[in-house]
Amino acid sequence: MGHAINVIFGIAIAIIVYLVIILGIKAFYPEPEYLDFCEEYRDVISPLAIEECEGNLTVQECRTLAREKEIDNRDNCHKPYQKARESYNRNLFLITMIIGLILIVTSLFTLGMINISSGLIMASVVLIVYGFIRGWDSANDILKFVFALADAVIIIAFAVMLNKRKK
Repeated sequence: MGHAINVIFGIAIAIIVYLVIILGIKAFYPEPEYLDFCEEYRDVISPLAIEECEGNLTVQECRTLAREKEIDNRDNCHKPYQKARESYNRNLFLITMIIGLILIVTSLFTLGMINISSGLIMASVVLIVYGFIRGWDSANDILKFVFALADAVIIIAFAVMLNKRKK
């Protein structure tokens, strides 16, 4: 019975710690919003009024001109948004990696309380995976490798310490 309760508490700690960290990041480091860079996205290109067309353009030429102008406007706002989002994802990767490593190290100091230690390690692993997913295209491959290596070494060292302790 005590073992089952430890497992349940470990899982609960993992979920709650993960949620607190993700919500904290979103609260204090908000993601760039598309509408901050572009007007509301419309799937349909608004027709240009015939009165707005210059010269002797046909209705079709006028609509083509309006379509090109609207596509240019979308491209001009979409590129800065993509750049801001890429920067955000790279920073989010770094934040989650650092917090994940801190959680792993913290779990080493709570080995006497196995449910807390296992909850922290599970939360850190999920947080690290989330960081890799969000930052995969934005972060440098060398940086991703260094953090993955550090995570692997610390987690393996944690497992070795735990196994030696049991013996």
